[in-house]
Amino acid sequence: MKYIKQFLTPVLLFTLFAVLFSSCDKMLDIDSKDSVDSDYLYRSIKNFEYGVTGTYYQLYIEHNALIGSIMADETKLAPENSGVNGYAVNLHRWTYGSDDDVLLLAWQTYYKNIYRINTLLDNAYKVPLQNDNERERFQELEAELKGLRALIHFELHRLFGDGNYASADGRTIPYVIDADIYKKPSRSNTTEFYVALWKDIDQAIQDLADDSENNTRINKQAMYALGARAALYQQNTTKAIEYSTKVINHYPLATPKQFQGIWSDANETEVVFKLKRNNEDDIRPNTLWFNFNTGKSNFLSAAKLRNTYSDDDDIRLDNFFGEDNQEQIAKYSGNDNENRISDYKVFRVSEMYLIRAEAYLKNGQTGQAIADINELISKRSPESEPITQIDLPTILEERYKELAFEGHRYFDFKRLSKSITRDKQDLSNPSDATTLEPTDEAYQLPIPQKEIQANPNLK
Repeated sequence: MKYIKQFLTPVLLFTLFAVLFSSCDKMLDIDSKDSVDSDYLYRSIKNFEYGVTGTYYQLYIEHNALIGSIMADETKLAPENSGVNGYAVNLHRWTYGSDDDVLLLAWQTYYKNIYRINTLLDNAYKVPLQNDNERERFQELEAELKGLRALIHFELHRLFGDGNYASADGRTIPYVIDADIYKKPSRSNTTEFYVALWKDIDQAIQDLADDSENNTRINKQAMYALGARAALYQQNTTKAIEYSTKVINHYPLATPKQFQGIWSDANETEVVFKLKRNNEDDIRPNTLWFNFNTGKSNFLSAAKLRNTYSDDDDIRLDNFFGEDNQEQIAKYSGNDNENRISDYKVFRVSEMYLIRAEAYLKNGQTGQAIADINELISKRSPESEPITQIDLPTILEERYKELAFEGHRYFDFKRLSKSITRDKQDLSNPSDATTLEPTDEAYQLPIPQKEIQANPNLK
């Protein structure tokens, strides 16, 4: 161990051990001596920041993008993605079980991220602070960790929380705030979950620097965006409007020319927070839909989605589906690398317009809701006529068109207890169901059976 520490940089040291996990009878298969237990990270504020930046390593929010898209009506199975080795086939066809590999991977990946964060926070008291500047920076780093912890817990909540996320007595995932891996926490009720979530969000907002514009790290604007999203799910329209407005006032919507650059990573207009991706990332946005190793597509865009864009001048048509409105998903076109590397956009300001419009509508402020939707339409389809009336289906259709393949669609149905309906032309098999009702067993994603066996309190 001393040899390794002596010859590897702190970042490489963290990366090396971040992937070493062993099986044991714990809530998760996590080795109790993960790299964040290394005393090296707590010897100085500089070393502690290495640990904080390391928490972004293997943080794949793309799990929600995949599941949220394929469970809904945005995609259809590619013909070559079938059989026993098919990728996420059972989830897409609503024939999955609690032993589904995709669900297990999402659960374990997210909780491993959480336990790394909690280990850093639990050991943060060891960091020697020499002056006021170091104390201020240390406070910001702790806030960054709490913001990340809130984000990851909310993604787990969207996946495995009961439908109608605002129900006070609903059941959701445990909100874990310590690094004791031998604990076997019970599922939280929705009220308890949101108390813990908002405590982390509020602390992060309070302590993060006001002037940080690094959109590859958790900053104050990212926390406002998370707060707006969480408030929408919680049906707290006042807070959803307040937080989304803060982000809207800080970031402009992209022009049609800038919009294309978002997906090729040529510019970062309207990107509030993103996760950097490179060739070493096995999971990144475009690999969800296309297997670069085999050259085969996993999923194609649904005809139902493509047909929703009624105006030929809508810039999302070419950017999401390529020229001639093809079936291929082209949204994450990436850079010029042959593997089309694309950073994963966690929050964009356009989502904030959609959140605020929905909150305005629910508050009876229809004029403001119409104005927000028209502002978005004017940037995406400049030749379109502005809308003069608005209702929830109108907003949901705009979310469908704007946030396609970003993983919101299934969760929108779920939070509103709405049926999911697919067109027959988007089925992989004529015998597949076209509708998934909120009362159907497959509508609610189950906590993986392997995790329940390790921790029966998750039942």
